[in-house]
Amino acid sequence: MASWLIAAVLLSPLAIVPASWGPTIAQTKNFAFLLLGGGVVIGLIRNLWVRAFAAWACLRYLLDGGPAWSLSAVAGILVWGLFHEQARRLTESGWARVRLGILVAALFQVGWVLLQLLQLDPIFRPVVPQSGPAASFVPPVGWLGNPMDLALLLGLSLPVLTAVRPAWLGLSSAALTALVILLVLRTTGGALAVGLTLLWLVWGWWPSWALRISVLVAVLLVGAIYLRMWDPHVDARTLVWRQAAQMIGQRPVLGWGGNALDHRVFFLTPRTELRWNFLFNEWLQAWLEFGVLAPALALGYAVALARRLRHRVAVAGECLPAAAFVLLTSGFSIPFHIGPVALLAALMLGTLDRRLV
Repeated sequence: MASWLIAAVLLSPLAIVPASWGPTIAQTKNFAFLLLGGGVVIGLIRNLWVRAFAAWACLRYLLDGGPAWSLSAVAGILVWGLFHEQARRLTESGWARVRLGILVAALFQVGWVLLQLLQLDPIFRPVVPQSGPAASFVPPVGWLGNPMDLALLLGLSLPVLTAVRPAWLGLSSAALTALVILLVLRTTGGALAVGLTLLWLVWGWWPSWALRISVLVAVLLVGAIYLRMWDPHVDARTLVWRQAAQMIGQRPVLGWGGNALDHRVFFLTPRTELRWNFLFNEWLQAWLEFGVLAPALALGYAVALARRLRHRVAVAGECLPAAAFVLLTSGFSIPFHIGPVALLAALMLGTLDRRLV
């Protein structure tokens, strides 16, 4: 690694190449960043699936000619890999401190939602609709801008809160957070998080398989009914997924490039005339942007973790329902494209990876 860092120092000032070589100055600077800085990050990552995904994202970017609009997507993947790697190196005492940080962050969001419900938000202004009466209060969305994003953040935090010690602090915080998720945010992902956390607690506290299976069936049934009947984006999902399948079919191997939905590919829902820059599905979005290797590597990562989980469920602890939540919501939402949620996912999946070594 030291020799690679020396090479980065020596070669990075040479990023500007003659214009006659083809790439623009901006592109060659990006090439230098990825080949040198990206190489350092990839070298630090020890999980082979995460390393392969990061390396493929960098290579895919270079094959695309290094467009500036795609750079942030690749940088985000590298940063996610670093967070995952740092979580793999945490001790359990270090993870306990991270738990407390997650608890403070979750309670801050919950407290701010309550302020917004009471119309006491001192920072954010009411959202004024384009037609109809003006909004008289700020919607209860915390600091994340919309209920879906906040529900994903709080939902992913929920299993961790139940593991915070002392137990009275963790469980009371989890109960308050669950009430806000169910009564205020009312999203599919949030309801699923509450159900999975409850299922995990029941699994540990009650040895009765009849009760465990009953809770599991109830969680899946309620989630499916909610998603089909009350989720406001059901029709949009169907339309966007259909369009995404058509675009993937045009470039199934290499994809359209990171952040392509903002620059190369445009989806419009005719009835609402809304343009979508996300696909309500991480697997489809990864395939559309980075080609078939992206979902294949992600699936390999998930299968590798699942295989190591056999007969070691107790070791996984609170990271197991968190991992299940990320896996399930990635099928109808975009947890890895929401910065704070992606950060929590990296920490929990990295910790799970470490515990199963």
